[in-house]
Amino acid sequence: MLRFGTITSINPKTARAKVQFANDGMNSYWLAVLQNRTFKDKFYSMPPIGEQVACLMDENSEEGVILGAIYTSEDTPVIETEKQYSANFENGTLINVDKETQTLTLTFPNIHLIGDITHEGSLSNTDGITSDADITDKKSSMQDMRDTYNSHMHTGNLGANTSTPSEEMQ
Repeated sequence: MLRFGTITSINPKTARAKVQFANDGMNSYWLAVLQNRTFKDKFYSMPPIGEQVACLMDENSEEGVILGAIYTSEDTPVIETEKQYSANFENGTLINVDKETQTLTLTFPNIHLIGDITHEGSLSNTDGITSDADITDKKSSMQDMRDTYNSHMHTGNLGANTSTPSEEMQ
């Protein structure tokens, strides 16, 4: 039977939670939290304590599974279109896929990518490129250019060297 309630306890290690059911105040045993995949591909998301959820329970409400969270009149969707898939986190982190505009939007304070990155298409950046490491293209590095520019000299009109540049390349 389908039952609705509120998460009262969670066990992140086993992906299980306890629910207090809305209609009778009864508390469940530990229930599995339904995940998208658990075999070869591993998805993981746990509801926090206080989350409103839907559960599929046996006739005695002893065994069951938490199907997922549900929106309520107090907790409403932040996206109101079927053309987007979105995860909006309480700390401001955002993952949004807009199927209509074919746009992926990521908002994270820090992004750590592991692996090779290949980009095709145009790239725009209004803030410039910043790096704590040397920047290198297929010809040379920024540090190589600084080393060459900052130490070079010109030959003067009479064949003598002039002074080094008055300002160093930063």
